Amino acid sequence: MSGADSLPASGVWAVLHQVSLTAGAPVDSALTDRNGRYRVRAASRDSAAVYLVSVTYAGVAYFTRPLHPPAVARPLSLETLAVYDTSSGSPPVELAQRHVIVRRPAADGSRHVMELLVLRNRGARTRVSPDTTRPVWQGALPAGAIELRAGESDVSTEAVYRRGDAVAVAAPVPPGEKQVVISYILPPGRHRLDLMLDQPIERFNLLIEDSLAADGGGVLERLGTETIEGQAFQRFGRNNLPAGTRVSIPLPSPGWQAARLWWLIVGLAGSILAAGLVIAWRKTQPAPRGMAARDPSVLAAQIAALDAAFAAGPGASEAGRAAYEQRRAALKAELEALLQERRP
Repeated sequence: MSGADSLPASGVWAVLHQVSLTAGAPVDSALTDRNGRYRVRAASRDSAAVYLVSVTYAGVAYFTRPLHPPAVARPLSLETLAVYDTSSGSPPVELAQRHVIVRRPAADGSRHVMELLVLRNRGARTRVSPDTTRPVWQGALPAGAIELRAGESDVSTEAVYRRGDAVAVAAPVPPGEKQVVISYILPPGRHRLDLMLDQPIERFNLLIEDSLAADGGGVLERLGTETIEGQAFQRFGRNNLPAGTRVSIPLPSPGWQAARLWWLIVGLAGSILAAGLVIAWRKTQPAPRGMAARDPSVLAAQIAALDAAFAAGPGASEAGRAAYEQRRAALKAELEALLQERRP
């Protein structure tokens, strides 16, 4: 991409990948012509696999959406794959949404926390990091957070790291949105979740796995209760929080210890996940580098984001509500089935 409009990218290798539940490998490749077009072929089609094309431009890999082969073999057209020039200085990467899940205290009083961060690049260039001292984005962690870890998401786990009291991302962020999943621990003795927002955010969601949690700290609105696997998650949220906002939520004291659950993150949905690319891709394993695999935490993340997007809308039509309810039911059924599969 160059200038104010897009131009065909010629002489770039387009690689066709075949990915099943047990394996994944490139099966064909071709150079794009002067019009940016290419033709690749799978010698034999696997109905249980998905196919996608990757292109590397200016050192950054881009992927088409996964495609399931039809029953009858015939030529298929993929959507236009946009690639971009890169920049290490601009545009700025914003934090569009932040969804935080705080679990019930463990036996020692510590609490596990998982977050789903939605980063947004509003520009026309892919933002890249020249080195780890200059990440493409970073944001403050809650006071006292320890043992930061990156989870499977839209970026490589190696590109997410701790930088002082902040989490930093060094992965390329092209125009559009990227998800980042992190987890950490609030050590024993912490009776509040204290977080100073160092940048504006369009949507902030918080879920606490405790039926006694009822206080949004004067900043967040209480949005009801979400029940998963018999456990109550109190949900809070707010739109358009400015930089400098302090989110300070009281955490109920440890009581009896509930049975351990698989990691759940309940917050984000369909449209913010790149129009189904991540949703479809996560149903396959293994995935190419930087693409997320099927995971309970991400499936659960899609549910509350769907809730958040629906609740934040100006008022849905009857057809819109039906589509929302159908999508939510499908996601929840898939999550419950996956949890059942993984139960010891």
